[in-house]
Amino acid sequence: MDLQQCWTHYLKAEQLLEQGHWPEAYYLYDQVLCHLPSHIQSAIESDDTKPCQFSCLLTGLRDAAVSQSEILNKMGQHHKAFDLLNQSYALLQFLSIESSELVYATHHILDKNSEELLQHMGAFCTAQRNAQWMLEFEQVQKAHHHFATLKTYSLATESSRTIN
Repeated sequence: MDLQQCWTHYLKAEQLLEQGHWPEAYYLYDQVLCHLPSHIQSAIESDDTKPCQFSCLLTGLRDAAVSQSEILNKMGQHHKAFDLLNQSYALLQFLSIESSELVYATHHILDKNSEELLQHMGAFCTAQRNAQWMLEFEQVQKAHHHFATLKTYSLATESSRTIN
């Protein structure tokens, strides 16, 4: 699916979700979430991608993941809902440590979307009222801390290369 189709599916899914048509919205979000990561990767590799375009892709991924996870949660598919949030969060975390001008230009958007996905996972796990879910979230928080350390190290390394 090309990027234009992906965007059209995303907009239609939002509309269907607002109207309460969960099965149809679920299908469209599924299509979007299947193809959007490859469009994000292609955007990073392209010299023509503008930071505002990349930011829209990142925000679209976050919004689609959150909406889809809410649908899955309502359908009783809690593990799938959590996995979707976690996979989207992980994608943003791995993108954030890539050395790319586009990533540097949009690091605040990447961080913001990652933090929001982390908050959704925290709220999800807390709402489950189950110790196992809280342990799962604790693991994600540990990974979050490690990524923050890695990003700090990467930025310091990049800064020292620029100075020299």
